Amino acid sequence: MKARNFLAGILSIFSTIAIAQGGQPVDMQWLTGDQPKLLTSMANSPVSQETLNGTSLSVGTLLGGWHAQGVGQYGDYVYVAFSDGKLLDAKTIATQKEQSQVYGKLWIYNTKTNQGELKDLVKGYAHPCSIQVSGKYLTVTIEAAYGTNQEIGIEREEKSMFLIYDLEQDPNCSVEVARITQDDVNSAGAGLAFSPQKKCWYLFADQDYKDPNKRGVVIYKTANENIDSWQKEPIAKYPRLGTGAGVSLITASDNSIWGLFYDKSKAPLPHFSGMELGADEVKLFKLIEPNGTLVQSRDVYSQVVAISNPSVKTAGELLANEPGMRFGATIRNEGGNLELLTCQRNMTSNFKINRTRLELGDRSQIKFVNFAKARGEIKISSVSSPSQSTKAQKMINQGWNGFLPSPIKADVNYMTLKKSFRSLPKWQDAVDKQTSAPLVLFYLEGGGDVKGSVQEFVASKHTDERIN
Repeated sequence: MKARNFLAGILSIFSTIAIAQGGQPVDMQWLTGDQPKLLTSMANSPVSQETLNGTSLSVGTLLGGWHAQGVGQYGDYVYVAFSDGKLLDAKTIATQKEQSQVYGKLWIYNTKTNQGELKDLVKGYAHPCSIQVSGKYLTVTIEAAYGTNQEIGIEREEKSMFLIYDLEQDPNCSVEVARITQDDVNSAGAGLAFSPQKKCWYLFADQDYKDPNKRGVVIYKTANENIDSWQKEPIAKYPRLGTGAGVSLITASDNSIWGLFYDKSKAPLPHFSGMELGADEVKLFKLIEPNGTLVQSRDVYSQVVAISNPSVKTAGELLANEPGMRFGATIRNEGGNLELLTCQRNMTSNFKINRTRLELGDRSQIKFVNFAKARGEIKISSVSSPSQSTKAQKMINQGWNGFLPSPIKADVNYMTLKKSFRSLPKWQDAVDKQTSAPLVLFYLEGGGDVKGSVQEFVASKHTDERIN
């Protein structure tokens, strides 16, 4: 009996070390089923916003510069990756030589002291692409891009790398413990996870070749539990799902490992004249079985989680009014709490981070947009809690959103403004709908002939095959 207790103690110690290194596993109930609860909670959890002091350091090279593309947090420290902002002249495209002299930046901000510092990453790698904090480790993806104008396109030298820092030894990232280099391909992001079953680390990396037929996402593996024992070649490749900037890896409570992409959605959305809506979409998929076997067929679950207010169409995608400030989206799994972090595009005198605390619950996010030449109105109430209700009125090209316990019942009406004084304008019915979808879009469109429509966003699934 004593020997058995001793063995159990040893296993417990190893488990504690693994959790400290790789982070707390996510309960399987968040990841499984036709409507994974992780996707549902991203769509129906309210968002809070935190403002950091952007003037706490010299950010002259970043003001109005290239976009932030990664945000993460470890304890009291927030990390934001920025492309180098020195080459801002839209009339001048930087040469490869010029770009080889600049650095991507990592902003390290202490939320207790409200002070930040700017760290140069690797010379010649001007474009960080993602961040993930996995337990005590921070992974930063950087690539060697050159060319300055986002709107007319960027030429890129094809090489990238993944830097891993030990935040427990130093949260200011002075201790780099591992590095993976890709000398012939760009990468738009990577995620890191530990496998308690296989006692090794996995890195899920985007590969953005110029040749679209070669693009994909690959998995690197360590030889053992040491974070610096990376094998040179990837062990598997799967089809690419998006840009990869919002990529994370998740270790589940059954030792399986999952991937997550947070990206701009291609879902068809209504538009009117020069105004349009944008949406964010999350993709969730299992990569490694509990026993360490790589999946051959990948079931990819997709969920639209946020829709923007109407905005004017812009020339460049990165300048668009993205919902939720989607840049650098990442999962924060710390202290038993799950949180989705996103950030604004550019550094200003203040820098904003959106925090979505992910909690299980039956809620619906309601988005209402008026694209009609009329006054629009939506009345919403919770079927299970009728006292929880609200009403919003919007003019053309205005939007509103809120959260209520589901199922919800919505009544959408419109009022056309009459030119004649002989008849008073009155409300007319457009949509009556009851739904339990995590995210629902109600909208009005039309001129003289106004009509109402509704789109319900639930998880969809498609299956793809491992490439090699």
